[in-house]
Amino acid sequence: MKKFFSRIFLLLISLTLVVPAFAEFENPPIVDEAGYLMQSELTELSEKLDLVREKYSFEVAIYTESDMTSDTAEASADDIYDYSGYGAGENDDGIMLYICSDTREYHFTTHGKGREFFNSNGLVYLESKVVPHLSENDYYEAFEAYIEASEELLEMAKAGTPYNKKSYSIKYIITVIVLCLLIPLLVAFLKMKKKLNKMKTARENDYAANYVKPGSMNITTSRDLFLYSHITKTEKAKSSSGTHTSSSGRTHGGRGGSF
Repeated sequence: MKKFFSRIFLLLISLTLVVPAFAEFENPPIVDEAGYLMQSELTELSEKLDLVREKYSFEVAIYTESDMTSDTAEASADDIYDYSGYGAGENDDGIMLYICSDTREYHFTTHGKGREFFNSNGLVYLESKVVPHLSENDYYEAFEAYIEASEELLEMAKAGTPYNKKSYSIKYIITVIVLCLLIPLLVAFLKMKKKLNKMKTARENDYAANYVKPGSMNITTSRDLFLYSHITKTEKAKSSSGTHTSSSGRTHGGRGGSF
């Protein structure tokens, strides 16, 4: 009988060692208080996001709301992450996509290893995948793109090469800019020179009267009338990024803006 209970005890201990990957996340992967998703979409995307979280033991979450929790999208994302228990492992590693529907603002907040795995270049890449869908109000597509891009960046970090960790050198950037400016100018110059060579008979004439047939036009009154003007203004999407300290005193990385 003692052997039986000993085996049961050992079995329970072994189970506790196997399960931590499923028990380290205190919150659901998606909290959609803004109501962007139907229940079937929420279930489908949550299952996909859960697989990513469990595979990498890393927090990847989405949180949407109508009324902003704090004064800014950045502060709201940080506070929700810090005070709601988001994060994986001892350092609460992870990333969260926060969206406020009323102000149409978004923010990616990162913490722990999330700041390294989703560095500034990685966040720009993530933003390029997600924000175009947000601008078109395709929230299901935006969240799906977020999940796929996050897994891609986590896989690169797992291999020891976080996305584009090394930025291009200043010399490389200047070279690219110079080439982009010179090549079009050179092509335009050659085309213009070719056309000018075909117009050797053309002579400059400073007076338009030489082109008018005598007696064909008689102007008695001449005046300029301003009819109307129409100006269209379109606000450009704004974004900001960088490392900062949240209200809880913890260091976060992140990037965000409006859509």
